Amino acid sequence: MKLFSTCGVLLVIFSCSFGCSSSKDQSLSKEALLNCEKIADTITEKTAEKLKEQKNLYLVTTGRVTKDDIRMMLMGFHLYQEVDVRKARELLIYAVNAYLLDINNNEEIRPCLHEYPFTAKNVEIRIWVYKPDGIKIGYISALDGILTLDLPETRQAICKESYEEALQIVFSQGNAN
Repeated sequence: MKLFSTCGVLLVIFSCSFGCSSSKDQSLSKEALLNCEKIADTITEKTAEKLKEQKNLYLVTTGRVTKDDIRMMLMGFHLYQEVDVRKARELLIYAVNAYLLDINNNEEIRPCLHEYPFTAKNVEIRIWVYKPDGIKIGYISALDGILTLDLPETRQAICKESYEEALQIVFSQGNAN
């Protein structure tokens, strides 16, 4: 009888360990996550090619944050032209929007994403700004939904604004391309 009770308890513990979680709590298998990472890499490469053609951004780094799914994706670029705050803001908004569009329009990656649709808080864009002769003059980024502009014209204060604030400024200036 004691053996039967012990087996019953072990069976309940084993069953709950592997079968008592909701579908949201279940993580992707290691193989599925690797496939998701390949899909994410393909999306990132596609977006980077477009940004190089359209905005002269040269991809230098990529990455993503994963645990049981994809929580964040990132790209870093070099830009070899001077930009003012207005152009830097427009460039970041353009890059974030292009990346989000490519991610969210890809049906294959949706089950891999921690949350769908991805928002500006789920992507990072980093751009190191250089003069055409290669001298670094600034850094601009969109991280966790916050745009940061560290350019010579901002002098001592770094310009920081939310993605939503920057988007509103860009649209009010009529430069959403």
